[in-house]
Amino acid sequence: MGGIKEGEFTLTEKIEISSGLINAIIAGYQIALNKTLGSGAAAMTQLLIKNIGDFLEEMLEGEGFEIHAIEDLKKDLPEAFKRLGISDKVKVELPGNGSTSGDKYLVKIYDSIFKPAARLLAKKGIKFTLSPESFLAAAIIRKAVRKVRPGAQVKIKMYPQENPEEPLVLEVIIR
Repeated sequence: MGGIKEGEFTLTEKIEISSGLINAIIAGYQIALNKTLGSGAAAMTQLLIKNIGDFLEEMLEGEGFEIHAIEDLKKDLPEAFKRLGISDKVKVELPGNGSTSGDKYLVKIYDSIFKPAARLLAKKGIKFTLSPESFLAAAIIRKAVRKVRPGAQVKIKMYPQENPEEPLVLEVIIR
């Protein structure tokens, strides 16, 4: 595995793994977490947003994508999803005033590689609190919003997908 140091995460090494396997692993973690913690599984989300956000920031900046320099979430959030190979079609609806200091963002992801896990969990009636899309979106929005509101808290809600043709919809709430 090349020149990567132990415990380091980068985007430089490309290793192919089937999306089915990745979705099965993510769904398995979510099911186990849900069985272990029940409704408390959602509480882990905030810890994960911060920790994953820190990793993502380092990884993306290693590829020349500066999260701390985000100015336009409607443009920059879809670009991050594309660079990570998660989705080529993401739309962001900003708060009414169009600024990064608003209270709610809707992120619509039309072609995520993680849609199969979301659909499987929805069929089982399990909330998808470990959605990789939600972590990425929340981490980037959190970073952008905290430039304006340093103490802002980010909460995410993922709406169950009823139809595979519809987008995954994430609601990101800033408090």
